[in-house]
Amino acid sequence: MLLAQKNFTGRESRQQVNCLCMQDMMGGFFGLELPEYGNFPYTEDTCCAWLNSGRAALEVLLTHLPRPERLWIPRFICDTVLQAPEHLNIPIARYSCTSRLEPVLPDVGDNDLVLLVNYFGLTQDYVQQTASRFHGRCVVDATTALYCPPLPGIPTFYSPRKFCGVADGGIACAPFPLTNLPGSQASSSRNSLFLLERLESGAAAALPASECAEQALCATPCRMSRLTRRLLNSIDFEKSAHQRLLNYSHLHQALHCINRLPLPEHPGSAPMCYPLVSGIPGLRDTLIDAGVALPLYWPEVLEATQPDDAENILSRQLLPLPLDQRYGEEDMKRLLELILG
Repeated sequence: MLLAQKNFTGRESRQQVNCLCMQDMMGGFFGLELPEYGNFPYTEDTCCAWLNSGRAALEVLLTHLPRPERLWIPRFICDTVLQAPEHLNIPIARYSCTSRLEPVLPDVGDNDLVLLVNYFGLTQDYVQQTASRFHGRCVVDATTALYCPPLPGIPTFYSPRKFCGVADGGIACAPFPLTNLPGSQASSSRNSLFLLERLESGAAAALPASECAEQALCATPCRMSRLTRRLLNSIDFEKSAHQRLLNYSHLHQALHCINRLPLPEHPGSAPMCYPLVSGIPGLRDTLIDAGVALPLYWPEVLEATQPDDAENILSRQLLPLPLDQRYGEEDMKRLLELILG
């Protein structure tokens, strides 16, 4: 292919591309053509940093806060959240939650910091009530609550890949300037192969690449990759939020009477999923056999808790029913038929 107004050999073409890689070039082959919506909920500015992962976003926030004597972390959480405080040599203490996902905190020291979790974007009230007790001494994990804005004065971090088609990325929001940010920028193209494979060959074919991308998430904080930035700007987050709320309403109307987890009838923001705790024997296997993906939140919780603990029961029985923007009313009806018969 001609790259300019003369013929190049293959070697010369590659050399020209290498010379232009930092500034890109005009013309030549095409890349992905993506729309520009630009309505991602969090604008990058002095108090909002776009990073390579949720755990990196937590580490950035922790480096900007006064060093705590202990960081209190719930037992019902993915162990990856431990990486940031461990990397910073911050002592960790654990606390429990109720079967309603309400935090149960013991006496917290004046120099301690509390990590509060907004589970699936549906426990914002619990987070707000608890944060009022520890104003200035808490951080909110909103990695499963992308559409919930930060509470006033509370540092909060997000993980957009749990809500849309990107391989990585994290958002750190703070009530103060984030000045000490990493200088290096992540690269996402190699870890994004599963996005193309799912589109072309389906979820089963893309699963190995997806698992590799998960394992390759870098714990070292970097700035968000150019690819992830571009992909986030190509997603209509307002439309996605609207569809999620419609699907939630459809599921909740039919399932609230059997759901042991009390959920709001009208969430204040779009949720990640519909968490169902029904106790119906074999329901997880039935849904998985029917082609419904139901991740376990979280395997490490089962290993670290006793069978009668609320966290253990939640991990075993909570079914995160999909309700995202890929699905509509007919999909929700099919899901309900599988559950209710």
